Amino acid sequence: MPLAERAELLTIAEFAAGRAGAALKAHRAEWSGVESEFGREVKVDADKRAEALILDVLRKLAPYPIVSEEAGWLDESGGTDRLWAVDPLDGSVNYIQGFPQCAVSIALIEGGKPVLGVVDCFLTGERYSGAVDLGAWRDGAAIKPSRTTDPARGVLNTGIPARARTDAAAMDVLVTNMLAWRKVRMIGSAAVALAYVADGRADAYRESGSMIWDVAGGCALVAAAGGFVEIGGADFHAPLEVTATNGLLPAPK
Repeated sequence: MPLAERAELLTIAEFAAGRAGAALKAHRAEWSGVESEFGREVKVDADKRAEALILDVLRKLAPYPIVSEEAGWLDESGGTDRLWAVDPLDGSVNYIQGFPQCAVSIALIEGGKPVLGVVDCFLTGERYSGAVDLGAWRDGAAIKPSRTTDPARGVLNTGIPARARTDAAAMDVLVTNMLAWRKVRMIGSAAVALAYVADGRADAYRESGSMIWDVAGGCALVAAAGGFVEIGGADFHAPLEVTATNGLLPAPK
């Protein structure tokens, strides 16, 4: 993709994310009603309302196929060489509880890899955006990953997604891997957690069981900032194994 075209698509994604983020912030009180709960997965009224705003922009300005958390796969008949991955509200429980770590996440995937992303942290007033070969920014200022080389001096962002295994064996592995790090943070939003790796606020990220819409925007930011990203899984219809680092640290297990 020509870089000028990539920059234009990033501007569209920023516009869509900003529109949804502003509405989510303005209407948090009335949009915080819980619509459904499936195990540990919570859906709130805000999810669909924000999604509608985003899809309206993308379909008008850059009508590629879309995979979105609420609507699923849309317009897939058009092929998937390029597709949008949308999480209209990553961190729904944080949103209704008043924790500020939640975000609108939009990414463009090309050739199976996230190549541009926007993570709009509307409650903190920070917007992350970036594209591979163009760079990454927080509120217009360039960002880079950390320079940490030893996990024992590093911060790992992780979590336990709703689709993750939670049996005793899986939890034993998770805890063992956590102990290799100086500090571990679970902030409740994969998109924000990955954006913080791109920005050097954390050094690495690892989650098992995330869906592509959860992580695509943040993964694009890490790659755009110069970090390392690995997305493992059979396809984007199923839960994934996602790893990101500053590019200097070994990939966490």
